[in-house]
Amino acid sequence: MILIIGGAGQGKLDYVLEKTGLGPKDVAYTPEQALTRPVFHHLERWPGLDEEALLERNPELILICDEMGCGVIPVDEGEREWREQVGRLCCRLARRAERVERIFCGLPLTLKGEGPWS
Repeated sequence: MILIIGGAGQGKLDYVLEKTGLGPKDVAYTPEQALTRPVFHHLERWPGLDEEALLERNPELILICDEMGCGVIPVDEGEREWREQVGRLCCRLARRAERVERIFCGLPLTLKGEGPWS
């Protein structure tokens, strides 16, 4: 599994599609779609995701998530809780991932993993 993080609008999906040669039809936007497609975009929309079940069915999945920990802390308690859940999900996934990259201005920074993508 590969985890790609970065701010909104930083080119994460474009980077993954270019790197892998995949196309828009290969991208999942829901956990159900992610069971059978190679890329899951907008992970941040699913903070309660059962990552164990998902990765058991699709262990080579590339997960793309907007970073939630940067910027202004929301006043709304529900928004703060959502950000906390997304952050904890990303921490668990980063520990399991073979590769973690942060995309900033379309440029990758490898946080975990060495060598080229396999």
